[in-house]
Amino acid sequence: MATVNVYSPRSLLKEALHLGLGDYQYWKVFYIDLPQPAAELPEGIRVEPITPEDLDGVVDEGLLQRREFGGEGAQGFGLFRDDELVAVQWYWWGARYEAERQGRSWRLPEGAAKSTGLYTLPQHRGQGYAALLKRQTAYLMSQRGFTRLYSRIWHSHKSSIRVSEKTGWRVAGSYIEICPFSRRIQLRLPV
Repeated sequence: MATVNVYSPRSLLKEALHLGLGDYQYWKVFYIDLPQPAAELPEGIRVEPITPEDLDGVVDEGLLQRREFGGEGAQGFGLFRDDELVAVQWYWWGARYEAERQGRSWRLPEGAAKSTGLYTLPQHRGQGYAALLKRQTAYLMSQRGFTRLYSRIWHSHKSSIRVSEKTGWRVAGSYIEICPFSRRIQLRLPV
């Protein structure tokens, strides 16, 4: 007996768009103005700067992948619960951000940095650690002289969008990038 594939209207539309427009990206961009107050951290929780070397020896693959976010023009932060690293977040600015951006994405104004690599260990998700980390790092980045932070989030990543909204970040806009016939076209969408 032959197998028949059944496609939903949504999956057919996505496939047709992919064939006609090539690879695509659809991002929402959030921002927060600084300074921000320090977060009230519960007993046993601390947030402090980290380096890629601080991730040496960790077992979780998601944390290990965040090592590449460090380096010149980057600052990492870790949220520790009773001395266990449970969440990380990085910020990029200047030449580091421009090198990664490669003429794509959102331009950063002077004094701004972009949040990247926010990650919480799976067994610690749903406990508010990502929001705590995002709040406290906004305070710590303002202490380093930054005046605005940005975050680019995939349009349908609901948990990341919720964390940004919960912590006071606002939508700056969105952008869609399509690549028909190997040509890159970027469309910026206002709020």
